[in-house]
Amino acid sequence: MSNAARQELHALLDALPASEEQAARRYLEYLRDASDPYASLDKVEPLLDLADDERARLHASLRQAEDEIAAGKSVAAEDLVRELRAAR
Repeated sequence: MSNAARQELHALLDALPASEEQAARRYLEYLRDASDPYASLDKVEPLLDLADDERARLHASLRQAEDEIAAGKSVAAEDLVRELRAAR
């Protein structure tokens, strides 16, 4: 990201009303973690007590899902929602 883009982003943050700071933080964390699907996985409380073999199976499932998405074997969320609504 260029220095000018960073300055513009900082200016936007500075202009946010205090009531929106928490939402901005959550969204920025989401964007940061979106490039790494495992980044926040271990922070999810129910997953903290997984045994090593359970954690390995979970990670294998995530890798398989990523491979299926890359191979075009997925359904876009918008399409799924459209199908669910049509089935009502």
